[in-house]
Amino acid sequence: MEEIGVLVSSELKSQSRSPHQPSTSSEGVLVGDDLYIHYKNLQKQLEFLQVQEDYIKDELKNLRSEYLYAQEEVKRIQSVPLVIGQFLEAVDQNYGIVGSTMGPNYYVRILSTIDRELLKPNSSVALHKHSNALVDVLPPEADSSIAMLSADEKPDISYADIGGMDIQKQEMREAVELPLTQFELYKQIGIDPPRGVLMFGPPGCGKTMLAKAVAHHTTGI
Repeated sequence: MEEIGVLVSSELKSQSRSPHQPSTSSEGVLVGDDLYIHYKNLQKQLEFLQVQEDYIKDELKNLRSEYLYAQEEVKRIQSVPLVIGQFLEAVDQNYGIVGSTMGPNYYVRILSTIDRELLKPNSSVALHKHSNALVDVLPPEADSSIAMLSADEKPDISYADIGGMDIQKQEMREAVELPLTQFELYKQIGIDPPRGVLMFGPPGCGKTMLAKAVAHHTTGI
């Protein structure tokens, strides 16, 4: 009877094993067909992981391309003639109120690359000339030039008082002075003059003097 009991117990143990589990020897080592099945399952898992890896690599490549395109787009936006404005207040993380040198205030979108810590009330900013989107925050030294341009008294500095900078003086005349003094000529040619000019450079390079010279030679500023 003991032998029968042992035999029944052995059969119950054998039946309780899941058909998906590989058979093992007394030492716990896979044997026979179950070892091959386990190998095939691992092979399928490996193939699935390889497919996932290839997909992730493709996605990463696409994201890198989109990132580079976005960087080029930001550079392109910032390279066009920009309108100078004054930041008044933030509405939220993406929009704010700015005052334009053209007169009215604008509800504008703030470029996502702008450091929000630099957006202080009354700070000078650069706006895209078509969409008026805020695309850059001007350095503090630019404020003196902007304040000078809004002064009532006309400067007495001429282009002759500025040494060198021949190319910059010519560009300023073509972009600011001539559209004001010879507006009809620009209209006949079909040239749309810029609505503002952004000058940048280290302190002492002549930005303020150049702005004063432009204001001296025109009556529309």
